[in-house]
Amino acid sequence: MQEPEDIKNINRRIRDFKAKNLDAVRVSETSKSAYTHTATGFQISIELLSGVLIGAGIGYLADGLFSTRPWLVAIFTIFGGVAGVLNIYKTFRVENKTEE
Repeated sequence: MQEPEDIKNINRRIRDFKAKNLDAVRVSETSKSAYTHTATGFQISIELLSGVLIGAGIGYLADGLFSTRPWLVAIFTIFGGVAGVLNIYKTFRVENKTEE
């Protein structure tokens, strides 16, 4: 028994629709990957910059309090940079565990 022509037509349209949607999903995954990398780059820069700025701010306030200008600014800026790098390291360690 042979399929009617309208059923063949519907099956052909369904195949075409699925093929178009598959291409759209592939494009979406590619653009999602680019956005993810951009977001990761911004996160790295913000984490590092905020650590340095907060450390420098604490050092500035401590220098004003103890009159040790510029030593505590330098020390706390370094501590802030190290804290920012550690935050970045922790973030990537967690992301790698979730990808596995």
